[in-house]
Amino acid sequence: MPSITFLVDVDNTLLDNDSVKANWDDHLQTVPGPNLAKRFWDLYEQVRKEKGGVDIPAALTRFREQTSNAEMDEQTYLHIRSLFEHYPFDKALYPYALGTIKHLKTIGQVVIVSDGDLYFQAEKIFNSSLANAVDGKVLLYTHKQEHLDEIMQHYPADHYVIIDDKPDILADAKKVLGPKLTTVAVKQGKYAVRQLLEQFVPDITVDHIGDLRGYTAEQFLSPSQG
Repeated sequence: MPSITFLVDVDNTLLDNDSVKANWDDHLQTVPGPNLAKRFWDLYEQVRKEKGGVDIPAALTRFREQTSNAEMDEQTYLHIRSLFEHYPFDKALYPYALGTIKHLKTIGQVVIVSDGDLYFQAEKIFNSSLANAVDGKVLLYTHKQEHLDEIMQHYPADHYVIIDDKPDILADAKKVLGPKLTTVAVKQGKYAVRQLLEQFVPDITVDHIGDLRGYTAEQFLSPSQG
């Protein structure tokens, strides 16, 4: 049997990141109020466009710099920062997320490969018990599809399976690895309501991450026959 390495995404794949953001917004609407909540999310998007990815620490720092003490005192700002830094991410895992990882580990090695700022995304992955679930096999990149050669050097295998909610990442990875890769689209989160790329069809599509608990090695290696 060929060796398999699973490359598993985090946000909206293993963890309900949309609900986390909605919960953060609820707190922001209540604590600093609607006007400052809007300012924060505007800065969040501004930083994302500038850096090509989410960077919450940078957004929080810019929020402090662009908000006077009269509008928001330091105690309130530290409270807001704590909401992000000490969020109970283990409560945001999708049903059967950890069970799915456990099942995939019976088939091959499982590696979390996530996008995001190196500090905050790492905190999220470790605080949610995901890092422990994959025995510390965690890689973080701004754009992970640009680092496939590096990922394969870290975790060599005969075949790879990438599991993600973003069709563009799946498509980019397929272009690079071709038949050496099986793409799995998980229809969770905001990307689930978007149409898959017109010229790209994932090898496997599931509604929920937990659906993969019933898949065999053969189905991942030859999805067209599964």
